[in-house]
Amino acid sequence: MEGNLKQALSCDILICGAGLAGLSLAYRGIESGKWLNEKIFIVDPSIKAENDKTWSFWKKEKGPFDDLIFKSWTNLSVFSNAGEKINLETGNYTYNSIRSVDFYHHTRTYLKAQPNVTFIHEAVQRLHTNADGCLAETDQYEIKARYAFNSIYEKPVLKSSTQYFLQHFKGVIIKCPEIQMAEHEAFLMDYRTDQTNGTTFLYTLPLGNNELFVEYTLFSKQLLEQSAYDDAIEKYLKSILKLTKYEILHKEYGVIPMTDHDFNRFDGHIVNIGTMGGDTRGATGYTFANVQKTITNILAAWSGSGDLNLWKENISAKHKLYDAIMLNVLNDGNYAGHELFRDLFKNAKAHYIFKFLDAETGISEDLSIITSLKPMPFLKALSKVLRSKISN
Repeated sequence: MEGNLKQALSCDILICGAGLAGLSLAYRGIESGKWLNEKIFIVDPSIKAENDKTWSFWKKEKGPFDDLIFKSWTNLSVFSNAGEKINLETGNYTYNSIRSVDFYHHTRTYLKAQPNVTFIHEAVQRLHTNADGCLAETDQYEIKARYAFNSIYEKPVLKSSTQYFLQHFKGVIIKCPEIQMAEHEAFLMDYRTDQTNGTTFLYTLPLGNNELFVEYTLFSKQLLEQSAYDDAIEKYLKSILKLTKYEILHKEYGVIPMTDHDFNRFDGHIVNIGTMGGDTRGATGYTFANVQKTITNILAAWSGSGDLNLWKENISAKHKLYDAIMLNVLNDGNYAGHELFRDLFKNAKAHYIFKFLDAETGISEDLSIITSLKPMPFLKALSKVLRSKISN
C-alpha cells in the first residue's frame, strides 16, 4: 500500500486459517442459522484447491460432514510387529475417510455463496485482543472484529517437562490388480515394519476398483528424509502385501504435533481452535472428530446477542492426564510403542478404546483400558507427570 498505510476493515467474526477447523466453523455457523446475520471474514493465503490430506476417523453416530465420506470400513484389524493379526471388536463404530479436496470444495462453494462471508487471501501477520474485540493485520489490511477464531498453528514455548512428539506420515494411493484385501476390511495399525525410528505403523485402506490407500506413520521427535518414507512404503507393498506391480496415483505428506502442552483456548476475544486450541488428541494425533465437537460447543455457547460463553471442554483434564502419561511412557522407552498398542488392542475391546480416545469414558471404562497394559511403565510415568505438575 502507498505510504505503508493499511486499509481498515471491520467484521463481526474473523476466522484466521481456512483449513479443517476454520472452514468447518464458518460452514456450520451459517448452516445452523446462528451466524446468518454476522459479517464474517475468512483469512488465509491458500486457496485450498488440492487434496493435501485425508482425514480418517471412527464414528458411531451421524456427523456434520457424513455426506463427504468417500469410504467406510466395518471390519478393522491390527497387526503386531511379529505378524499376529488382531481382529477388533468395533461394536457400532465404523472407520471413515474424507478427502480434504472434497471438504474444501464443498465448504468453500457454500461459503462463497453467502452474502455475509468474505475470503481474504493474505497471511495473518499479527493478531491481538483488546477491550473492544480483536485486531488482525495482513500485508494490506487492518481488520477489527468482535471475535477471532484462530487455527493458525505456532509451536508453543514448552516447559522442560513437556513432551512434544511428532506424528509424521506419508500416504499413497496405488492401483494394482493384485490387491487381495476385502473392500470392507481395513488395517488400522500394521506394525509389520521397522521400529528403529520410533513407533511406526501403516494404515492400509482398500478403496475398491483395485485401489489401495497406504500411509506410513511414525510417532517420534525427529522427521525423516522424504526418501525414507518412500522406501518404507515400497518395502511394505512388496514384502508384506506381496504386490509386484502397481501405479502410484496420489501422494500426501503431513506432520501433526502430539504433546501434553496445555494450549490456551481463550485469549480475550480470540478463541483458538483446531490444533492451536488443543483439539488434537495428545496421545494419538486424531483431530477431525474433536474439532467438530468443539465447534458444536462454540455454536451452543453463542448467545442471541452474539456473545460467547464458556463451555466444558470435550477433552477433559482427566483425559489430558492420560495423554501426558502415555507420551511419557513412549519417551521413557520402557514399553515399546508397537508392543503397547498390540497389548491395548489385544486385551481390550476396540469400541471401548475408541470411546476412550474420544474422551467419552467413565472411570470403570478407563480401568478396562488401563488394566490391558503393563502397569509399571505407566506408574513410573504417572509419578513423573505428577511431580512436574507440582513443581510447576
